[in-house]
Amino acid sequence: MSIILRIAVWGAGIWFLLFLWNHIIHPLAKFPGPRIASFTNLWKVYHIWRGDLEKVLLHRHEQHGDVVRVGPNHLDFNSSSAVTTILGSGRLFQKSAFYDAFNALRPNLFGTRDEDIHSTRRRAVAKSFSAQAVSKMEKYMDECMVKFVARLDRAAVHGEIIDIKLWISFFVMDVLGELAFARSFELLDAGPEGSMPPLKEHVLLATISGQVPWIIPHINQIAALLPFGPLRKMMTGRKVLREPQRAVDCVNARRYDCSQRPDLLGRLLGQLEAGHDSSGRCFDIVDVQTEAFGFIVAGSHTTAASTTLLLWHMLHHPETVRRVGEEIQSLTSVDGNAVYPFEALKRLKYLQAAISEGFRVNPVFIAPLMRVVPSHGHDIAGAFVPGGTEVSVCNHVVHHNGDIFGSDLHKFMPERWFDAEFSGAANLITFGAGHRACIGRNIAMAEISKLIATLLSRYDIESVDKDRLEQDIETLELTLLLR
Repeated sequence: MSIILRIAVWGAGIWFLLFLWNHIIHPLAKFPGPRIASFTNLWKVYHIWRGDLEKVLLHRHEQHGDVVRVGPNHLDFNSSSAVTTILGSGRLFQKSAFYDAFNALRPNLFGTRDEDIHSTRRRAVAKSFSAQAVSKMEKYMDECMVKFVARLDRAAVHGEIIDIKLWISFFVMDVLGELAFARSFELLDAGPEGSMPPLKEHVLLATISGQVPWIIPHINQIAALLPFGPLRKMMTGRKVLREPQRAVDCVNARRYDCSQRPDLLGRLLGQLEAGHDSSGRCFDIVDVQTEAFGFIVAGSHTTAASTTLLLWHMLHHPETVRRVGEEIQSLTSVDGNAVYPFEALKRLKYLQAAISEGFRVNPVFIAPLMRVVPSHGHDIAGAFVPGGTEVSVCNHVVHHNGDIFGSDLHKFMPERWFDAEFSGAANLITFGAGHRACIGRNIAMAEISKLIATLLSRYDIESVDKDRLEQDIETLELTLLLR
């Protein structure tokens, strides 16, 4: 028998055994899903790279129902009860190895799978992210807003077309610098010459490598060997995030700053001086830098993208702009600069409904939120799932579940949030849910509310390319007219 024939026979035999295991013997064989997904997680990698994983998952759920097998050891769910079970059961369902890809120097608040580390870190910073603390730091947001408005005013006066997404990103980054490190990144001052950190590249790399977590420790070596430009671009982006003027230098500068102003790092720096955290665990400068890196990644890209997408939807729904504008007219701006206090904006029901609807239609971080079923197994949405199985809910899929959010799911309809029988709020998982929910929610909500209120109250806005699909938005070019 020739070598080629032997290889073919062995290959066929291996394929047959894999087919037998994955589709007949495997504990998850009874769950429906794309056949290729039962063999490899590379199916998910492919769709993440294409940028359509959330749409493919939604389609599969429409085909198969509330539970779909999307990996050899991965089930994705789409029901209210699954959200409660998977994300709302405390420490019972712990984060999977997917999150290792989001760590930097060491495991951070978002990425750590160690529940004790998470609990200790969250206790350390929770007060700094509270609504009360954000209110005390709001004046620094307002200072950035004044710069933001000044730049947009110049564009309005000169009839300049402006990429509002870029300037919203500058605003969000400068606010992050002020709140986390007690100093602005000064991107609003630098303008287009200022460089945004390559956050998108880092998040994409982490989301892809997290699907095949065995690759994470070796990603640098693999990237060096593969002649694949986009992969190397993502690796370069991650490296740039760790270079000077980012997390490491910002922490070092803040550490030796004698200012007593409140910021997000304050409690962590206190633990650094003590040499240990509240649980007695060793705590050093690298731990602070790790959390700072997490602040930069989690606190900027998603907020800027969410605001841009929301503005796009509103500009395509003039009635929404009119109703929000009428609400804002009832408020008094700070120093007449079209800067409004968040406490007042929280009470504007239509504005907040529009923000919630924006989150529903286009959640920005759409990767399935993966957890691990406890060793004894567990019932999820009426199905028993073996221990050790990775399970998830994808916010985009849940947000387009008609049983939860009603009809016309692909339409931007803030009015749905005023239905007395509507129960979607409990299943709006843009910020996650449960004890691992995003700690920065209060800051994000303040920034988005203030940006939308300022833009709609100060300018008449027109999109340059009205026919552009929101999924294609990398820029959002506008013309502005001062009111």
